[in-house]
Amino acid sequence: MKHLLVLLFVVLSTIVYCSDPYFTEENVNLFIEQLESEGFIVQQGTFYSFDMPDLFSNYITPSCYGNNADTPYCVYYMPPAPSQTAKNTFPFTFRLREDEAVVFLGWTPPEVKYFSYETLLMFRYLPYVEGPVRIFGGVGDTVNITNVKAGDSILEKTAGTVYNAPMIIITTPDRNVDRIIRETAREVGFTEDIMNTDVVPSVLLNLGIEEDCDELIIGARFAFFNNPDDKAYALDPSALEDGKFWMEPPYSSNRRGWVLRVTPSDPIELDPYPVPNLTPRDTGDYSELNLKSTMDSLEEAIIYHYSDLNADVLRTYRWVDISYHAIQNNTDVLGDSRDAIYLKSDPFALEEDPDDFAIVFGPIHSLTGKAIYSSFVVYSNDLVKDLLPYESRILYGFLSINSEMSAETKLGLPGSAERFLPDDPSAKYFYVWKVSKSNPDNEDYCLLVPEPTLKRITYDELMIGFRAYVNPTTGVGPSYEEILMDKVIHFSPKK
Repeated sequence: MKHLLVLLFVVLSTIVYCSDPYFTEENVNLFIEQLESEGFIVQQGTFYSFDMPDLFSNYITPSCYGNNADTPYCVYYMPPAPSQTAKNTFPFTFRLREDEAVVFLGWTPPEVKYFSYETLLMFRYLPYVEGPVRIFGGVGDTVNITNVKAGDSILEKTAGTVYNAPMIIITTPDRNVDRIIRETAREVGFTEDIMNTDVVPSVLLNLGIEEDCDELIIGARFAFFNNPDDKAYALDPSALEDGKFWMEPPYSSNRRGWVLRVTPSDPIELDPYPVPNLTPRDTGDYSELNLKSTMDSLEEAIIYHYSDLNADVLRTYRWVDISYHAIQNNTDVLGDSRDAIYLKSDPFALEEDPDDFAIVFGPIHSLTGKAIYSSFVVYSNDLVKDLLPYESRILYGFLSINSEMSAETKLGLPGSAERFLPDDPSAKYFYVWKVSKSNPDNEDYCLLVPEPTLKRITYDELMIGFRAYVNPTTGVGPSYEEILMDKVIHFSPKK
C-alpha cells in the first residue's frame, strides 16, 4: 500500500512538468540510447528526500548531522557501478570510478530563497580504523541559485527566473568524460547554456569501486519556498519501512528529473580535472564589524534587564573545519557547504524553571548585506552510544528562527532587538530571542523547547547553531573574518 501511495504521489507531482518540451521521457531516453551507442553503460538512479531525523530515529545513522531545521534536503540514490562487488554503506552513498559521471537532467525548484546541489566525501576507509570514517565534506563549490546555468522557466509565474527551469549537472572527475557527455547532450538537442559541471577532484580522493575506496554523496538544499505549498517539491514519503530501506534499484525518475550513472564499457583516455579554484569568500568589506559597539550595548542591556538572575555568557566559535582540511585530516564536518558560515555556542541545559532560559542574540546578516538569509537553530547535543562502535552527538536541529519572517509577524529575527535598545537606530540590524521550556507570561520572541517525540532523540543538553547563507557579492558563504558573531547567554536563578 505504501508503495502505491508513493507512486501516486510521484505521478501527481509530475503533472506540472509534463508539458515541458525540453525534458521528456522521449528525449532523455534518446540521450541514454546515444550514450549507450557510444560505448557507455547507463543506469538510472533517483533524486529523493533525505530525512535525517527519520534515519536517526530508525537506527540507520548515528547522528542527524547538524541538520538545518529550515531546510529540506534531497539526495541521489545511486545503483552500484557495473562489476562493483563492494557494498555501499547506504543507498544514498556511492563509490565512483575515475572514468565515470553522474548526470542529472531536471528542473530547478519552484521559487525559493536559496537552493544548491553539492557533491561531498561521505566515508573514507583507513587501514588503521575499523569501518568507514565519516568526513561528510564538500569537494568543491556548489551549483547554486547564484551560479546555475539553466534554461527558460517552464511556468509563466516564474518566467525570466532560474526557478522551474531545465538544467543539466554533470558530476565527474574527468574532462574527457565531461566533454563526451556534453557533445552527446548537444547531439540530441540539449543546449550548452544549461550544462553545469560539478568537478570531483580525484587528486584529493580515493576514487574507485573497491572496498577501500571513498564513498560520496550528492545532495541538494532548498530554503524558504515562496509559496508554502511548493515545499512538497522537496518532500517524499519516508524511504524507510519497518526501519529498513524499501527503495532499491532499479530506480526511476520523479518530478525533479533523471539521475543517470554513466560508465564506459571499454577504457577511455583520461584527463583528470585538477582541484578547482574555489570562489573566495573574502570581499575586503568589514563594515558589519562597525556594529560591534551596538552588539556590546545590546549584550549589556540584556544582562541588565535580567539582573536578578545569574548570567553565563557562552562562547561562540566556528563549528566545522574547512572541507579541504577535513579531507586531508580525515575529520568530520557534518555535510558543510561553502555557501554558508557555521557557528555554534557552548552547550547548556535548561530546567523547567521559567527563570532558567537562554537569550540568543546577534546581527541579522541579511540586513547588513553579508548574506541572503541567516538563522539560528536549537540542537540536541546529547551523546548516543547505541550504534557502537559509533559514538556521536545527536545534533538534531528541531527549532529555528530566521531572517525571512517580517517584523510584523514577530516570528522571525527582524524587529526583536529594538525593545532592548529603543533609542539606537542600529538596533534594527540585530535580533534577540529567548529559548525556554516555559513561557508563563506569553511574551513575544520566545521559543519553547517541546517534549521529544522521535525515538532516540532527547533534549537534555542543548546548543545553538548559527548560519548565514550566500554573500550576494560573491555567490558563496560570507567570510568568517568579515562578520560579527552571534552570541548566547544562559540565565538561571541566583543561588
